[in-house]
Amino acid sequence: MIDFGKLKTLRTQKKIPLQEMADALGFQTAGGYLRIESGENKLKAEHLPVLADKFEMSLNQLIGEIFFGSQLDESSIKKEIVDTPSIKQEVI
Repeated sequence: MIDFGKLKTLRTQKKIPLQEMADALGFQTAGGYLRIESGENKLKAEHLPVLADKFEMSLNQLIGEIFFGSQLDESSIKKEIVDTPSIKQEVI
């Protein structure tokens, strides 16, 4: 599940105006992006790299933040695999 509120938190932490986000994603008005933050409009896969760039984070970090509530990095993904017996068996 996407934490749309996290998008607003990231945007406000970086002090990025709504219109700047809207422009980056190709919306004509700030309201287009605002509806994504509120969950009214769908977040499209092609938006993710643009958002990651605007928030100055990797795509993995952004996905971790909005889908899992924490930043993902390679080491945490590997740890998750090691700590999950059924996945560990498949990897080995």
